Amino acid sequence: MASTERPQILLLSLAYSDFIDESYSTLFNRLLKVAVIKRAKTATAALKAIAETTFKAIIITDEGLTESDQETQKVLARIKTYIENGGLTIVGLHFPNFTHMDKFREFFETFGLPWDNGDYHRTTFQLNPSGLLPESIEPSSLPESYSMKVLHVKNAKPEEKIFVPIDGAVTQSLVFPPMYVNQAQAGVVGAKLGRGHLIYCGDVNGEDGSNQLMLALCGF
Repeated sequence: MASTERPQILLLSLAYSDFIDESYSTLFNRLLKVAVIKRAKTATAALKAIAETTFKAIIITDEGLTESDQETQKVLARIKTYIENGGLTIVGLHFPNFTHMDKFREFFETFGLPWDNGDYHRTTFQLNPSGLLPESIEPSSLPESYSMKVLHVKNAKPEEKIFVPIDGAVTQSLVFPPMYVNQAQAGVVGAKLGRGHLIYCGDVNGEDGSNQLMLALCGF
Protein backbone atom coordinates (compact mmCIF):
# COMPACT_ATOMS: atom_id res chain seq x y z
CA MET A 1 0.00 0.00 0.00
CA ALA A 2 1.40 3.39 -0.95
CA SER A 3 1.98 5.71 1.97
CA THR A 4 -0.37 8.30 0.45
CA GLU A 5 -3.18 5.75 0.71
CA ARG A 6 -2.64 5.04 4.36
CA PRO A 7 -4.84 6.64 7.01
CA GLN A 8 -3.24 9.60 8.74
CA ILE A 9 -2.70 9.98 12.47
CA LEU A 10 -1.80 13.27 14.17
CA LEU A 11 0.37 13.27 17.29
CA LEU A 12 -0.46 16.50 19.07
CA SER A 13 2.59 17.26 21.20
CA LEU A 14 2.48 20.89 22.30
CA ALA A 15 4.71 20.12 25.31
CA TYR A 16 6.99 17.80 23.35
CA SER A 17 9.88 16.07 25.15
CA ASP A 18 12.47 14.01 23.28
CA PHE A 19 12.18 11.00 25.57
CA ILE A 20 8.58 10.33 24.54
CA ASP A 21 9.93 8.76 21.35
CA GLU A 22 12.01 6.32 23.36
CA SER A 23 9.31 5.64 25.94
CA TYR A 24 6.69 4.88 23.29
CA SER A 25 8.89 3.60 20.47
CA THR A 26 6.98 0.31 20.26
CA LEU A 27 3.65 2.07 19.77
CA PHE A 28 5.01 4.61 17.29
CA ASN A 29 6.82 1.94 15.25
CA ARG A 30 3.65 -0.15 15.03
CA LEU A 31 1.64 2.88 13.95
CA LEU A 32 4.22 3.74 11.30
CA LYS A 33 3.66 0.34 9.68
CA VAL A 34 -0.04 1.00 9.08
CA ALA A 35 -0.47 4.78 8.96
CA VAL A 36 1.12 8.08 8.00
CA ILE A 37 2.14 9.83 11.21
CA LYS A 38 2.27 13.60 11.48
CA ARG A 39 3.36 15.48 14.58
CA ALA A 40 2.45 19.02 15.61
CA LYS A 41 4.59 20.65 18.30
CA THR A 42 3.13 24.16 18.11
CA ALA A 43 -0.38 25.58 18.08
CA THR A 44 0.19 27.05 14.63
CA ALA A 45 1.32 23.71 13.22
CA ALA A 46 -1.62 21.92 14.85
CA LEU A 47 -4.22 24.29 13.42
CA LYS A 48 -2.65 24.05 9.97
CA ALA A 49 -2.50 20.24 10.05
CA ILE A 50 -6.10 19.83 11.18
CA ALA A 51 -7.32 22.31 8.56
CA GLU A 52 -5.47 20.59 5.70
CA THR A 53 -5.76 16.88 6.56
CA THR A 54 -8.53 14.44 7.38
CA PHE A 55 -7.07 12.43 10.25
CA LYS A 56 -8.27 8.99 11.21
CA ALA A 57 -7.35 9.84 14.78
CA ILE A 58 -5.66 12.55 16.81
CA ILE A 59 -3.54 11.44 19.77
CA ILE A 60 -2.92 14.08 22.44
CA THR A 61 0.44 12.94 23.74
CA ASP A 62 1.17 15.39 26.55
CA GLU A 63 -0.09 18.19 28.77
CA GLY A 64 0.43 20.98 26.23
CA LEU A 65 -3.27 21.43 25.51
CA THR A 66 -4.02 22.18 29.16
CA GLU A 67 -2.39 25.62 28.94
CA SER A 68 -4.69 28.65 29.02
CA ASP A 69 -3.03 30.92 26.44
CA GLN A 70 -5.11 32.07 23.50
CA GLU A 71 -3.38 30.03 20.79
CA THR A 72 -3.66 26.79 22.77
CA GLN A 73 -7.34 27.45 23.39
CA LYS A 74 -7.86 27.84 19.64
CA VAL A 75 -6.42 24.36 19.13
CA LEU A 76 -8.59 22.95 21.88
CA ALA A 77 -11.70 24.46 20.28
CA ARG A 78 -10.67 23.00 16.92
CA ILE A 79 -10.21 19.57 18.49
CA LYS A 80 -13.69 19.77 19.96
CA THR A 81 -15.15 20.60 16.54
CA TYR A 82 -13.15 17.75 14.97
CA ILE A 83 -14.64 15.28 17.46
CA GLU A 84 -18.19 16.56 17.13
CA ASN A 85 -17.93 16.18 13.35
CA GLY A 86 -17.08 12.50 13.71
CA GLY A 87 -13.40 12.44 14.67
CA LEU A 88 -11.60 10.28 17.21
CA THR A 89 -9.27 11.84 19.77
CA ILE A 90 -7.26 9.78 22.25
CA VAL A 91 -5.69 11.43 25.30
CA GLY A 92 -2.80 9.55 26.86
CA LEU A 93 0.94 8.78 26.80
CA HIS A 94 2.60 11.65 28.75
CA PHE A 95 -0.71 13.39 29.50
CA PRO A 96 -1.60 11.50 32.71
CA ASN A 97 1.96 11.72 33.99
CA PHE A 98 2.62 15.43 33.46
CA THR A 99 -0.72 17.22 33.66
CA HIS A 100 -1.24 19.32 36.79
CA MET A 101 -4.21 17.92 38.65
CA ASP A 102 -6.24 21.15 38.68
CA LYS A 103 -5.78 21.43 34.91
CA PHE A 104 -6.80 17.79 34.41
CA ARG A 105 -10.35 18.52 35.49
CA GLU A 106 -10.47 21.82 33.60
CA PHE A 107 -9.33 20.12 30.39
CA PHE A 108 -12.20 17.66 30.34
CA GLU A 109 -14.69 20.32 31.46
CA THR A 110 -13.96 21.97 28.11
CA PHE A 111 -15.70 18.99 26.51
CA GLY A 112 -18.61 19.10 28.95
CA LEU A 113 -17.32 16.11 30.91
CA PRO A 114 -17.06 15.96 34.73
CA TRP A 115 -14.06 13.61 34.62
CA ASP A 116 -11.55 14.24 37.38
CA ASN A 117 -8.22 12.70 38.32
CA GLY A 118 -8.59 9.73 40.63
CA ASP A 119 -6.19 7.27 42.26
CA TYR A 120 -2.69 6.62 40.95
CA HIS A 121 -1.47 3.03 41.20
CA ARG A 122 -1.00 -0.26 39.37
CA THR A 123 -3.63 -2.96 39.24
CA THR A 124 -5.20 -5.38 36.76
CA PHE A 125 -7.91 -4.11 34.44
CA GLN A 126 -10.48 -5.73 32.18
CA LEU A 127 -12.79 -4.55 29.42
CA ASN A 128 -16.13 -3.29 30.68
CA PRO A 129 -18.73 -5.19 28.59
CA SER A 130 -21.13 -2.27 29.06
CA GLY A 131 -18.61 0.36 28.01
CA LEU A 132 -19.37 2.54 25.00
CA LEU A 133 -16.90 2.06 22.14
CA PRO A 134 -16.69 3.74 18.74
CA GLU A 135 -19.08 1.93 16.42
CA SER A 136 -16.29 0.60 14.20
CA ILE A 137 -14.41 -1.10 17.05
CA GLU A 138 -14.93 -4.78 17.74
CA PRO A 139 -14.49 -5.65 21.43
CA SER A 140 -12.55 -8.76 20.36
CA SER A 141 -9.80 -6.50 18.97
CA LEU A 142 -9.10 -5.04 22.40
CA PRO A 143 -6.69 -6.58 24.91
CA GLU A 144 -7.84 -9.02 27.52
CA SER A 145 -7.25 -8.23 31.18
CA TYR A 146 -3.79 -6.79 31.85
CA SER A 147 -1.86 -4.91 34.49
CA MET A 148 -1.09 -1.22 34.11
CA LYS A 149 -0.11 1.69 36.30
CA VAL A 150 -2.61 4.46 35.69
CA LEU A 151 -3.93 7.80 36.75
CA HIS A 152 -7.56 6.78 37.13
CA VAL A 153 -10.61 8.84 36.24
CA LYS A 154 -13.50 9.35 38.61
CA ASN A 155 -16.97 10.78 37.94
CA ALA A 156 -17.34 8.93 34.64
CA LYS A 157 -20.75 7.49 33.77
CA PRO A 158 -21.01 3.67 33.88
CA GLU A 159 -21.13 3.44 30.07
CA GLU A 160 -18.07 5.73 29.77
CA LYS A 161 -15.82 3.29 31.64
CA ILE A 162 -13.95 1.18 29.07
CA PHE A 163 -11.28 -0.58 31.17
CA VAL A 164 -12.12 -1.11 34.83
CA PRO A 165 -10.42 -2.99 37.70
CA ILE A 166 -11.12 -6.71 37.74
CA ASP A 167 -13.37 -8.02 40.48
CA GLY A 168 -11.47 -8.06 43.74
CA ALA A 169 -8.59 -6.05 42.26
CA VAL A 170 -5.85 -4.94 44.62
CA THR A 171 -3.01 -2.47 44.23
CA GLN A 172 0.24 -3.92 42.91
CA SER A 173 3.43 -2.47 44.41
CA LEU A 174 6.92 -3.63 45.28
CA VAL A 175 6.94 -1.24 48.24
CA PHE A 176 3.45 -1.02 49.74
CA PRO A 177 1.13 -3.83 50.84
CA PRO A 178 -1.83 -4.57 48.55
CA MET A 179 -5.09 -2.75 49.16
CA TYR A 180 -8.46 -3.18 47.50
CA VAL A 181 -8.94 -0.62 44.77
CA ASN A 182 -11.84 1.76 44.21
CA GLN A 183 -14.08 -0.10 41.78
CA ALA A 184 -15.94 3.11 40.89
CA GLN A 185 -12.89 4.49 39.07
CA ALA A 186 -11.58 3.47 35.65
CA GLY A 187 -8.24 3.36 33.87
CA VAL A 188 -9.64 4.01 30.38
CA VAL A 189 -12.76 6.06 29.73
CA GLY A 190 -14.52 7.35 26.65
CA ALA A 191 -17.45 9.53 25.69
CA LYS A 192 -19.37 10.17 22.51
CA LEU A 193 -19.43 13.88 21.68
CA GLY A 194 -21.57 14.72 18.70
CA ARG A 195 -20.70 12.16 16.03
CA GLY A 196 -17.20 11.41 17.37
CA HIS A 197 -15.42 10.12 20.43
CA LEU A 198 -12.98 11.34 23.08
CA ILE A 199 -11.05 8.61 24.88
CA TYR A 200 -8.64 8.86 27.81
CA CYS A 201 -6.04 6.17 28.53
CA GLY A 202 -4.47 6.61 31.96
CA ASP A 203 -1.57 4.18 31.47
CA VAL A 204 1.69 5.97 32.33
CA ASN A 205 4.14 3.28 31.18
CA GLY A 206 3.05 2.20 27.71
CA GLU A 207 2.15 -1.41 28.50
CA ASP A 208 1.75 -3.88 25.62
CA GLY A 209 -1.98 -4.05 26.32
CA SER A 210 -2.30 -0.28 26.02
CA ASN A 211 -0.39 -0.33 22.72
CA GLN A 212 -2.89 -2.90 21.43
CA LEU A 213 -5.71 -0.73 22.75
CA MET A 214 -4.40 2.38 20.96
CA LEU A 215 -4.03 0.51 17.68
CA ALA A 216 -7.48 -1.05 17.95
CA LEU A 217 -9.12 2.27 18.71
CA CYS A 218 -7.45 3.72 15.62
CA GLY A 219 -8.91 0.85 13.60
CA PHE A 220 -5.76 -1.24 13.18
